[in-house]
Amino acid sequence: MTNIVWDSELGCFISDAHVQLAAVLHDYNPYFSLRFLPPKDRDETDTKPWQIVDNTPGVKTYVMRHLSDEEMKDTNAILAWVFEGDLSKHRPVDVFDKMRARENAEELLKLKEKEDTLADAQEFADYVFSDRSPHTFNHNGQTYRK
Repeated sequence: MTNIVWDSELGCFISDAHVQLAAVLHDYNPYFSLRFLPPKDRDETDTKPWQIVDNTPGVKTYVMRHLSDEEMKDTNAILAWVFEGDLSKHRPVDVFDKMRARENAEELLKLKEKEDTLADAQEFADYVFSDRSPHTFNHNGQTYRK
C-alpha cells in the first residue's frame, strides 16, 4: 500500500511512490528530476502536472516527458520508459527499433480487433440472409422482414 503524506511546501498530499520515483530518477542520473505542479497553481489546461526534467550541464534544461496523475500511478512503466530511451546506455538505432516494434504490436492488435468485428458482422449477415433465420427478426431494437 502506498502512503500519502502532506507536503506543506506544495500545499497538497503526495504519494510515497512519487517520492521514490524522484529518488530513483536522481540515483539513475543525478541530472534527472521530477517536477510537480500542485493543484493550487494549475488552471484547466494543466492536464499533465508532472514533468521529468533533464538538467544536464552544458545542455539547455528541457522537459523529457509530461505526465498526468493517471500515468503517475504506473511508476514502473515510467522508469522503463526512461531506461529504454537512455541514449547514453543504448544505441539510437536500438531505441528506435524498440519504439517501432511497440508501434507495430499496437497496430497489429488494432487490426486484429477490426478483423474480429468484421468477422462478427459477416457471420451475422450470413445468418440473416440464409434459410436458417426466421422470416422476421429483431436487431438493435428494430424488427426486420426478409
